[in-house]
Amino acid sequence: MARVQNPILFSTYFGTDSAALETAGFIDPFLDVDVPLFIDPVLLEKSSNEQVRTGGIATFRDHFEDFVRLLAISNNENDAAWKGARRLLDLREPPENGLGYGGSGRSGSSRPKDIREAIMRTSKEIIELGAKDPEMISLMGFFEEEVGPDTISDFTTRVIIDVLGTITEEFCVAHGVPVLDCAVGGGHNLPMFKNSRGVEAPLVLVPRDIVRELPVANDWSDIEKAAMLNAQIRDRVNRLLGGLAQPTIADRKRALRAAAMGSAEDFNRFLATVKENVSSYDPNLDALGYYRLKEIFANGFEGLKQPLPYDLATGPAEIMRLVNDTIELFQRHVEKGNLWEELWIHDKPKKERASQLIYYAIADAFCKANNIDISPEANMGGGPIDFKFSKGYSSRVLVEMKRSSGSVVHGYEKQLEFYKDASQTDFAVFVVIDYGDLGEKLNTIRQIRQTRIEDRERASEIIVIDATPKASASKRT
Repeated sequence: MARVQNPILFSTYFGTDSAALETAGFIDPFLDVDVPLFIDPVLLEKSSNEQVRTGGIATFRDHFEDFVRLLAISNNENDAAWKGARRLLDLREPPENGLGYGGSGRSGSSRPKDIREAIMRTSKEIIELGAKDPEMISLMGFFEEEVGPDTISDFTTRVIIDVLGTITEEFCVAHGVPVLDCAVGGGHNLPMFKNSRGVEAPLVLVPRDIVRELPVANDWSDIEKAAMLNAQIRDRVNRLLGGLAQPTIADRKRALRAAAMGSAEDFNRFLATVKENVSSYDPNLDALGYYRLKEIFANGFEGLKQPLPYDLATGPAEIMRLVNDTIELFQRHVEKGNLWEELWIHDKPKKERASQLIYYAIADAFCKANNIDISPEANMGGGPIDFKFSKGYSSRVLVEMKRSSGSVVHGYEKQLEFYKDASQTDFAVFVVIDYGDLGEKLNTIRQIRQTRIEDRERASEIIVIDATPKASASKRT
């Protein structure tokens, strides 16, 4: 992953009032790092934007009606009809919308060919049941392990890109945002962003009410909950799971697939239930902390003084001191201030991403002041570490952040060590966000750390942040 420096909002870059974007119903996106949200085609016909609600859904349905028609007449994989359907399923990530898992740079990527073939095979199976609704494509994340909501968002964006280009051009012209002619969609005048390498790329704006949060792998509980609101689907799933004492996510997914694909009637009922009950990302709940992140970068963070300079010439130990200061500040605002409120939705913890994004916004201020690179979700070879702080090639400090209900012991004992090996550093901090369910995990990882110290092995620091609900400041003793 390329480094992320000085994240900048669309409104800031183009000198546009963020409130105008909000009034128009658009996300105010970051231009140099992807927003962890995705377009859900199920939401298109619910949008308050008339062009999306009418033209967007019509374009989507027309496109995938052709897809369904070609698969229906295909007799064998790789025959002419199959190849025609394949051409209609473009899984390349569209960099113009800045949504998804892509990290920094908004450069776009492509999905493996076997994922596209898996989607086509499942679609063919549904068609052979007798179901022909083109919006079946919206549900592939239920039925295929490798198909995530980001994949669905990508092919949806490519299908409705002309509509997104139109509404973006109209907003920009009305609000004085400079635009240039480009080849996106049917050809639109769109705003252009020049990245740190001097490369210009067009942008499209996305309505807030057609996006949902981009869940972590296998986290599909919201969709499952919506589908299970239908009594017939719920009863069928429960029968299929009847012999399992503690069904896994994979078990539930297989059962829901079987319940939905028993017949054309079952599938159409499933699709209708999901469409009726799925809702867009709620800025008021802000499960991912995106709107809080945007607010911090736009308006600053209350109580955050300009950090003092650090003597980075002394090596990674000084970066470690800076990192500990960023964590201490985050911890103080969570434990002694009201920042814990940003980590909860009513009586449930928000997704892990929320604490990571808010911490990132705080840490970024320290990095700006000291010319340090901070790379959120940097891939270190063994997988993505949450944060890498670096100065030059050899001075690196890693931060891994886990919620207390997650794989805390494995994260400390194994995962973080893989990342340290891959990045060739001994400096790392393991942060646990404790929502009150940490249990014996803390004692376990502290014992692992103590054993390593006694054996004269490297041992990463452990910091626990108490994110449990607090009484108001006036009631605290």
